[in-house]
Amino acid sequence: MCRSISILLTGMLVVSASCTKYSPDRQTRRLLTQLDGYVSAREMYDVKKRNQLEAIARLVSTSSDPERRYETAMSLASEYFAYSFDSTQYYLKNCISLAQDVLHDQEKVDRSYIMLGSLYDKAGNFMEARSILYDQIDSSALSDELKAEYYWTLYDFSRDLSGNSGMAERFTIPDRSIFRERLYSLLPDNSERWRLLKMQQMSDEGRLASADSLGRILLSGLSQEDRRYAIYAFEVSDIAEKQGLAPQRLEWLVKSAQCDIINGIKDYASLTMVAQIILSQDIDRSFRYLRIAQEDALFYNAKLRPWQISHSLMEVENAYQKRQALNSKMLMTTLILLTLLSAALSLLSRFLIVRSRKLTKVRQDLEESNLQLAQNNITLNELNSRISQADQVKEEYIISFLESLSDQISIVRAEDNRFRNLLKQGKAEQLLKELSISSRSEKAREEFYSTFDHTFLAMYPSFIEQFNALLKEDARIYPPKGKLNTELRIFALIRLGVDDSKKIAEMLDYSVSTIYNYKVSIKNSALGERDKFEEKVKSIEK
Repeated sequence: MCRSISILLTGMLVVSASCTKYSPDRQTRRLLTQLDGYVSAREMYDVKKRNQLEAIARLVSTSSDPERRYETAMSLASEYFAYSFDSTQYYLKNCISLAQDVLHDQEKVDRSYIMLGSLYDKAGNFMEARSILYDQIDSSALSDELKAEYYWTLYDFSRDLSGNSGMAERFTIPDRSIFRERLYSLLPDNSERWRLLKMQQMSDEGRLASADSLGRILLSGLSQEDRRYAIYAFEVSDIAEKQGLAPQRLEWLVKSAQCDIINGIKDYASLTMVAQIILSQDIDRSFRYLRIAQEDALFYNAKLRPWQISHSLMEVENAYQKRQALNSKMLMTTLILLTLLSAALSLLSRFLIVRSRKLTKVRQDLEESNLQLAQNNITLNELNSRISQADQVKEEYIISFLESLSDQISIVRAEDNRFRNLLKQGKAEQLLKELSISSRSEKAREEFYSTFDHTFLAMYPSFIEQFNALLKEDARIYPPKGKLNTELRIFALIRLGVDDSKKIAEMLDYSVSTIYNYKVSIKNSALGERDKFEEKVKSIEK
């Protein structure tokens, strides 16, 4: 009977642990925690960026010299380039008018048009970019310096166009390899752009190790306060993806996203890609990152990023629906297990009552016949005491599990109803906000640990003392009263019959390698033969 109760308790623990088994690994948690720090400081960096833009704008408005006003306005357009599409377009068109009508300087006109074409390209306005770059600029009349800038913009345009085949515009321009060869003849050898071009070529050709080395050289001379760092880190993350190095890819994307935040960038891809990568591991954080990316994309006011993010939001919505279905399934399983547990406890109660009556009769018979209680291994008083304790433990288990399950059902139902109403009302922003502050999985994990510790120590009150007796004195564990630490929880599950490392890892929300390392560390400190340590743990008495 007691063994059946133990099996049911183990089943309850497995169900609880399975609700959190998709949490990120330790390295991913470390990276995302760092990124969260930068995300929380977004407003501070944004204020700094706005102050910088306002200072340059004042110089433009107060400058009386047309030449200086042009150069300052171009500098301001460059600063606005990845911050606000509308403002960048406004200042570039002003520069074109100033260069044409006041300065009568065709080179400055072409320079402004090249930047405007690049702006339209990066914003996803491919038709406008093509019209400007091919219809407004005579490449044969450009200086070598401006020609290099022109071909670099065409190279980027060709690269971006091939990577966004899902857009509505249907036209082609020469392959980027054509512009790349022209750029090699115009750029100084080993210059920064020459190295970036070479790195991208190596990546396209599959020479990934060389491309990665060149990318790290480009990054080595930059700090995260330089916007180029975000661009190069994104390129290196793309190389890592081609190499099949998922952890390195995520690390470089996080660094790129941090640089975007530091520089007040609004038109970016890194944070969105981080959200896509962690979707299966941390859906709430993925929602939060995509909400931020959507806000910035709408602020920037170009059509490319919102279009890309909308697809990611659809994936997140599907993942959320799958999680809701999984939670419902887990809840139903838990209710079934609770029903079985209640039935088992009821049977145990009847068994103990019958046993108590028999023991009472035995005691009366023994008293009448003056038999010596010393012939028995335990006294009748001890038997009665144990029976009373069993009744008390039974009642505590029933009350504890009923209260825990009732609270969990109420919380899940309330949140599900609130989320469902928000979806029906079309309040996606409010839903994202609600989800971003949800800490259900963290609370569930802490409640699971607390329930496990309390339940197990009630069943095995001398477990810690007996476990320490198997270890060398300097390796013994003394946790706070009424609690277990990670090592004790691992071997507590082994005592319950769960000795598979993968199952233990799922139940305790750790990786298999972490469980293995804990087990090896404890066994190395064991008294006697380490290979028999787990068998000794399984024989620990209640």
